[in-house]
Amino acid sequence: MEKNKRLTNRQFRKFYKEFRELVEIYGKENPKREIDWVKYERKYAQQIRYVARELNSLVRDAMNLINTKRSNMGRRSKLSLQQKIVALLLKSIFGKHNRPMAGLLSLFGAFVGIDIGYKTIERLYSNKFVRMTLHNMFVMTVKRKCRKEIDVTGDGTGYSLTVTKHYRTQGAKEGSRDFVYSFNMMDIDTQLYVGYGSGITSEKEAFKNAMKMLETVLKDAGIILRSARLDRYYSYQSTLEYFDGKTVLYILPKSNTRINGSSRWRNIWRRLMKDPLSHLVEYYRRENSESGFSVDKRMFGWKIWQKRDDRVDTAITCIAVLHNLFKIGYG
Repeated sequence: MEKNKRLTNRQFRKFYKEFRELVEIYGKENPKREIDWVKYERKYAQQIRYVARELNSLVRDAMNLINTKRSNMGRRSKLSLQQKIVALLLKSIFGKHNRPMAGLLSLFGAFVGIDIGYKTIERLYSNKFVRMTLHNMFVMTVKRKCRKEIDVTGDGTGYSLTVTKHYRTQGAKEGSRDFVYSFNMMDIDTQLYVGYGSGITSEKEAFKNAMKMLETVLKDAGIILRSARLDRYYSYQSTLEYFDGKTVLYILPKSNTRINGSSRWRNIWRRLMKDPLSHLVEYYRRENSESGFSVDKRMFGWKIWQKRDDRVDTAITCIAVLHNLFKIGYG
C-alpha cells in the first residue's frame, strides 16, 4: 500500500478478515517450540557452576555502587549486606520458604558463617540496601551481555501467593490477592530480561512497572530499543506512549481495532497490510518470553512466599536477577 494513500477503517476490516485466516494457517504450520528438558538439565549444571563462581564478585561490584555507610543507631545486624543478598538468592534457587531456608543456612552456617532465624530472612525483603544492590546487579547483567541495539519481546505471567492455588490451572483475577502478576521485557538475542515489574492488582500494573524499569536500564546502559513485541492485550494506542517514536512495535489487531489516531498508530497497520507474513514472523518471536517463564518457574518455583507488596516485588527481582545470571552462565 502506498505510504500517502489514505487508509480507511472499511479497508482495514476487510483486510482483517483475511488476516485472521493467515494467523490460523501460520500457527498450524509453525507450532510453538517445545522446551527440550533433557538439554535443559545438562545446561543447568553448567549454569549453576557459573553462578557459584561469579555471584559473590557480582554482589561486591553492585554494593560498591551505593553508599552503605552504617548508622551507629540500633543493634548491629548478624549479616553483612553481601550475606543478605546471597541468602535471598539462594532461597530463590532452593525454592524454600523462610523457615526451611533458615534451617538450611544454620546447617551450613559453619561453612558460610550464617546463623539466623526465619523472621530475619523475611525482613531482608524490605531492606533498602538489599533492594538497591539487587537492582544494580540486574543492570550489570544487562550491560555485561546485551548489545547496544536490541529487539525485545514482552509478556506477563502470574505467581501464586497461596499454597492451594496454581496460576497455570486457575488463572488470576484482577484485584485478587491469590496471585501476583509479573511482566518481563526480554532481549531476544541474549534472552536476558532488560526490564521487569510486578503488580498486585493487574497485569497492566506489572507492565507499567516493567516499562519504568526498562527505561531506566536502557538509559543507564546506553542501549537503543529497535523493536518490541506485545500480545493483543496491549493493542491500544496508549501502548505507544511507553516507546520511543523510533521503536518498531509488532502487535496484532483485535476484531474492533480502528486505525484512527496518530501517524505512528496508522503506520503499524500500514506495515502489517503491506507485508503481513513478515509482520507475523516478527510478532511470533514472542515465544521466547513464554519459554523464559517456563524455565523460571521450573527453576525457582511457581509460588511467591511473601505477602507485603514491597517484599513481593523484591522476590520478583530475585527471580529476574537469577534468570539473567543463569543465561549469562551458558554460552
